[in-house]
Amino acid sequence: MSGSKTSGIVLVKRVCAVALGVASLTIGMIAPASAATTITRWTTVSPIADQGLTDDCRPGITGTLTGTETVRFQEVTSQGDHQIATFTDAISITWSDGSYTIGGSVDHASFNFVGGGTIVFTKAHEDSGDTYSADGVFLFRGTLHLVERITVVDGQIKNEIDSGHFHFFGGPCA
Repeated sequence: MSGSKTSGIVLVKRVCAVALGVASLTIGMIAPASAATTITRWTTVSPIADQGLTDDCRPGITGTLTGTETVRFQEVTSQGDHQIATFTDAISITWSDGSYTIGGSVDHASFNFVGGGTIVFTKAHEDSGDTYSADGVFLFRGTLHLVERITVVDGQIKNEIDSGHFHFFGGPCA
């Protein structure tokens, strides 16, 4: 998949995940303590689109992305606060040379507000796409795997793990 598309979607998801966490932390600070457990769930489906994408493996072409993103969210509040969200994208990219990419991504994110000013954020990401020539011949497959884990204690980042890697099968980047 293109570097621009991947980094753009990852950035948007990172911003959304942080916003969800900050909003929940703020609500948790002003809500009264309760022994009851509360579970909140919601799902949204939204169109996604981007233009002018570049392909790091095939310089000189540009692409237009279309697709959908489904977000599933759950929050469990009891003696702490636990939030999980899954972002699932299904996309296609039409390239200026007539080729196309069919792919998607899945992000699993969680926030745990464990008390004592400690917050743990974890995210696992997988992004993949199969690229075909204009006449439908398979060219290559690209995948990206990322894992992030951040621990915050009293507003200070105490531990941060961020690792990832690309895999290419066939094609010019293999």
